[in-house]
Amino acid sequence: MDDLKRRLLNDAEVGEGNIIRVDMFLNHCMDMDLIEHVGNALAKRFRGEKVTKVLTAESSGIAVACFVGRALDVPVIYAKKFQTGYIDPEVYSTEIHSFSLEKSYTLRVSRRYLDEDDRVLLVDDILANGQSILGLAEIVSKARAEVAGVAVAIEKAMQDGGKVLRRMGFRVEALACVERVENGRIILSGD
Repeated sequence: MDDLKRRLLNDAEVGEGNIIRVDMFLNHCMDMDLIEHVGNALAKRFRGEKVTKVLTAESSGIAVACFVGRALDVPVIYAKKFQTGYIDPEVYSTEIHSFSLEKSYTLRVSRRYLDEDDRVLLVDDILANGQSILGLAEIVSKARAEVAGVAVAIEKAMQDGGKVLRRMGFRVEALACVERVENGRIILSGD
């Protein structure tokens, strides 16, 4: 995914605490051509896994998840962070903590959208500490469904999320892997 790596190196900004901001092309002001390529590339890696649903958390991973679901021709579900009148009151839920926002959230998915026959691909824009993905995996487990794998655009390898998920037995695929941040500069694995 050379386009994603190029945008990451040229356009991403590094904030305090080595937070990598990609909101100028991936999750706020979105480059839809790039995100479509990202979705197609991630879907290709999981094409043989019999995925029946794609699941992400509100809101940064939704665009990537939509293109993955479209490429796999399966429904996309996003776990809501806020209880609204529009969500079914019968939900699978779990608490997660966002280190970048320093907040905890309850993720919710209507029980009618996941069942024990599903093989669910968990998708996000960035994998850092892995809390969102772990929360999504817990929701899948509560539905007695199966996690088919974890697909992310960018993995921050200097943080523990990917390592934890792999130790738990999850297949984790990332299109770009940030090895470290050095003096405000992003260093990708293999560079």
